[in-house]
Amino acid sequence: MKTLFSIVLLIILGVIAKFIIPFVLTVVSLPGRFIAFPGDIGKRSKIRILFGTLISIVTQSYVYLAYTTFVVNWTMLAISKQGVSFIIWPIAFLVVVLPIWFFLNDTKTTAKKIEHTSKGMSNRLKGSIAETQMFSMLAQSLLITSLLTLTGFFIFAFIPNVMEIIYNWVPYIGS
Repeated sequence: MKTLFSIVLLIILGVIAKFIIPFVLTVVSLPGRFIAFPGDIGKRSKIRILFGTLISIVTQSYVYLAYTTFVVNWTMLAISKQGVSFIIWPIAFLVVVLPIWFFLNDTKTTAKKIEHTSKGMSNRLKGSIAETQMFSMLAQSLLITSLLTLTGFFIFAFIPNVMEIIYNWVPYIGS
């Protein structure tokens, strides 16, 4: 019964995360987007876009790995202190991976739609091209963040001391 209750709690957390994560990751990637895409089109360069993408990757990864830390540590505590079955680990993995995967797919789809609708238009496209580039940058940073999340999940699960080094402020760490 404890395992079933823990699975339900994780699923609820995953559903909530599916709706909150896109907003949070978009907000934390804004510094990178502002660096990559300043208001003046003439100031854009490949170096700025690369640096902005790197800033977005770092900020998104830090925040999303904090969420991963919370889920992994909560799962460990549920297994060790509550006697929950090990069957909860695959559910925890899905709760971590699916929200960012859904957001990545939504971002790629939006970028393709914007690119497709802007192909046949004329000079009014400068804003639309910039919007396509921003969504493309967001998709690239989300792809790398999702790969880091996959790696981070297993590192945190098998080497829990790593979580305490960076994310000691996350609830349940060290409990």
